[in-house]
Amino acid sequence: MLETTPTDISTAAVIPEHELRTRVFTELVNMLYRQLPLSIIGTMVVAIIMMAALWRHLPVDWLVLWMCLMSANQASRLYLYLRFRANGLQKRSIRWRTRAWTTGAVISGVLWGSTAVFFYTPESAILQAMLVVLVLGSTSAAMPLIASHTATLNGFLIPALTPFIGRHLLGGDTAHVALGLILLAVTLALLWFGRNYNRLIVASLRNRYENEALANQFARQNVDLEQARVAAELANRSKTQFFAAASHDLRQPLHAMGLFASALAQKEHTPENAKLVSSINGSVHALEALFNELLDISKLDSGVIKPTATSFPLDEVFDRLRAGFVAEASAKNLKLSIPAAPYRVSSDPVLLERILRNLISNAIRYTPTGEITIAATPAGEAVHIEVCDTGIGIQEHDQKRIFEEFFQIGNPGRTSKKGLGLGLSIVQRLCVLLGYSIHLTSEYGKGTTFSFEVPLRETLPRNDIPPPPATASSDLTGKLVVVIDDETAIIEGMEALLSGWGATVITSTTGDDVIAAVHAAETMPDLLIVDYRVGGADSGIDVVHRIRQELDPEIPAILVTGSTTPDLAAQARAAGLDFLLKPVTAEAMRERINRLLKLDMSE
Repeated sequence: MLETTPTDISTAAVIPEHELRTRVFTELVNMLYRQLPLSIIGTMVVAIIMMAALWRHLPVDWLVLWMCLMSANQASRLYLYLRFRANGLQKRSIRWRTRAWTTGAVISGVLWGSTAVFFYTPESAILQAMLVVLVLGSTSAAMPLIASHTATLNGFLIPALTPFIGRHLLGGDTAHVALGLILLAVTLALLWFGRNYNRLIVASLRNRYENEALANQFARQNVDLEQARVAAELANRSKTQFFAAASHDLRQPLHAMGLFASALAQKEHTPENAKLVSSINGSVHALEALFNELLDISKLDSGVIKPTATSFPLDEVFDRLRAGFVAEASAKNLKLSIPAAPYRVSSDPVLLERILRNLISNAIRYTPTGEITIAATPAGEAVHIEVCDTGIGIQEHDQKRIFEEFFQIGNPGRTSKKGLGLGLSIVQRLCVLLGYSIHLTSEYGKGTTFSFEVPLRETLPRNDIPPPPATASSDLTGKLVVVIDDETAIIEGMEALLSGWGATVITSTTGDDVIAAVHAAETMPDLLIVDYRVGGADSGIDVVHRIRQELDPEIPAILVTGSTTPDLAAQARAAGLDFLLKPVTAEAMRERINRLLKLDMSE
C-alpha cells in the first residue's frame, strides 16, 4: 500500500482526491519499473562477486542452484520490464503488475536472506564479514530504488536481513551478538529512512500534480479570459461602429430639424405662433444636447477619445466660455463672472473646455438666483480652477452619487429640460482621462464648488478682459453661398436659413453641377458649405478641392458633417476648410460664416 500524506494546499476544487491518489500511485509504479534495469544489473553484479568469493569454500551445487534461482527471478523481472517498455502501464493491469513486481522483490529478498543459512562459514570470520557486507550493501543500494513503494521495500529488506540478524544474535559469543544488534539497528534505520523517503516522494508527486492541475486550470481560465477579452473587444468595436453609424445617421435629421426651426423663427408670426416656434426651437436644442451627451459618454467608455496635450493660454478657453454662456446666464438674471486667467497651461484644450462647459451649464441649471464664478489661481506648478455657484447646493448623502450616470437632483420626473444626468459623469470621465482629480464642496441651500488642477507652464502678463462678442446678426445680402449635401432635407433647411439671412444659395447633392450653376449665376461664390459624405467615391474635401481648382483657390469653405471619425477635423483643416460637427445651431453657423467672410457682427 502506498504511503500518502495530505498537503497544506487544498485542491479539492481542482482535482478530486481519489484521482490524485490514482495518479500518484501510477507514477510510483512507473518509477519502480523505470529503475528496474539498474536494480537487475546491481543484483547480478553482487551475486557474481559472491559466487566468485565463495566458490572454493562452499559446495558448488549449492552455489549453482542459488545462482540459477537468482538469475531466474531477475529474468522474470526483466520480462516485466520489457513488457512495460512495450506497452507501458495499462490502467486495467497496473495492480497486477504492482503485485508481480512486489513478488519478485520478496523472492529476491528471500534469496539474499537464505545466504545467511546456506552460505554460512563459521570457520572463516572473513567470509562471514564479506557475506554480511555484500548483502547489506546490496540491500542499502536497492533501498532508494524501491522506497517509492512501501510494500516492495518491506518485502525486500525484511527477508533479506532478518536471517542475518537472527543468525548473529543466536551465535552465542559477544561479537556475534553485537554484530546482530548492529544489523538490527541498520535494518530499522533503513526501514525508517525508506518510509520517510517514500513520504517525501509521495508529497512531491502530490504537489506536482496539484500544481499541474492548478496550472491547467489557470491556463483554461486564461483561455476563457482571452476569449472574453476578444469578445469584449469585438463587442466594444461593434458598439463603437454602431455609435459611429448612429451618430452620423441621427445627426443628419437633427441638423435638418434645427435648420428648419431656425429658418421658421426668422419669419414674422403672430404672438401665439411665435411662442410655438420658440417652443420648437427649445425642444430641438434640448434634443441636440441630450443626443450629444449620450454620444459623448459612449465615446468615452469605448476609448475613442484620446487626449492630446498642448501648451496654450488659459484665457483662450475662458474667452470662449464668456461668449458661450453670458446670454444663457443673463436669461436667468444670473451674474456670470469669468475673470482673466493670464496663465499658459498644458492640457487638451478641447477636453478642458468641455469639462468647464459641463460644469458651468450644470451651475446655471441649478442656480435660481445669484452668481456663478469661474476662477483660476496659481497653486505651485499647477493652476487651480474652480466653478462656484450660489445655487441649491447638494446634500451630503447625494454628494457620493453626483457623478453617477443618469443621477439628477430635483428631477424625479426626468424632464428633458434638465438633461439626462450625464453632464457630471462626462466631467469625471474626462478628468480621469486627463489625469485630474475633481473635488466637490457643497453646502445645501447655499451653493456648490467644483475644482481641479491643470499643469501650469508660465504666467502671462495680465490683460483687460475682452468684452463678450455680440450676437451674430450681420446681413448676407449680395453673398453667394454654395451648399452641397446628400440629404435633401438638409439642403432645403440650409437654403431656407441662408435665404432668410439675405444670401443667394446654390444647392447640390453631389457637387458635380456646381461649376455650371456658378457660371450660370455669373458671379463667384463667397462661401462653400459642404457635407463630408456627398455620394460617390469623392468626399466633401475632394469636392471642395475640385471646385477651388476650377473657380478660385481662395474660396472659404466649411466642412459640415455628422461623422465622428477622430482625425476628420484635422484632415479638413489641413485642406484649408473650417470644420463643424452636426447638428449645428443657427447661431454657431452664423458666427462661423461671419468670421470666414469677415463681416461686421455689430447690431
